[in-house]
Amino acid sequence: MARVRPERKGYDVIIYQQHVDRLKKMQPTVDSGPPREHPLSNKREMDKRREFLNIEFDNKLMLERLAKVIQNKSIDNEIHHSVDMHAKFKKKLGVTQKRVQMQKLTVENQRILKRIQEVPPAYNHLEWEEDAKRKDHIKRCMALYPEYYERLDKEKAAAKAKGTAPMTGGSSGSQGFRSSK
Repeated sequence: MARVRPERKGYDVIIYQQHVDRLKKMQPTVDSGPPREHPLSNKREMDKRREFLNIEFDNKLMLERLAKVIQNKSIDNEIHHSVDMHAKFKKKLGVTQKRVQMQKLTVENQRILKRIQEVPPAYNHLEWEEDAKRKDHIKRCMALYPEYYERLDKEKAAAKAKGTAPMTGGSSGSQGFRSSK
């Protein structure tokens, strides 16, 4: 800072203090508030709304007039007999075409079903059952707690004697051990 004369030192302090006060009271120069409302800014929405209401009113009037015309018998609004017969014929023709097409599909589906049923099975369920019994035997031999399987066998035998299904999961169930106390 430049060397200040001693008689001006107090004056500089006053000027600096005034400067600080002006900075504290200063208003922002950029307006960051909401934009001011223009008197004609809503005009477009109002015009759209007015046009929509006019269309709704016109539609209502047209529907009322149509209802009145349909309720009253007049020369113009009756379907001619030939036009009515042609419409019924076309409808019946469409129904018959659909029926014929459904019959063709049914016959084709029956042929496919017959071909599927005539094919010999590729899997032998007897082999599957034997394989399952063999694996169950191996599982029982490897079991850490064979008492679990003994208890299952007893439950199955008791259920078979009563004629009901066993409550536990059988040989395909979980291998957790529950004590039979």
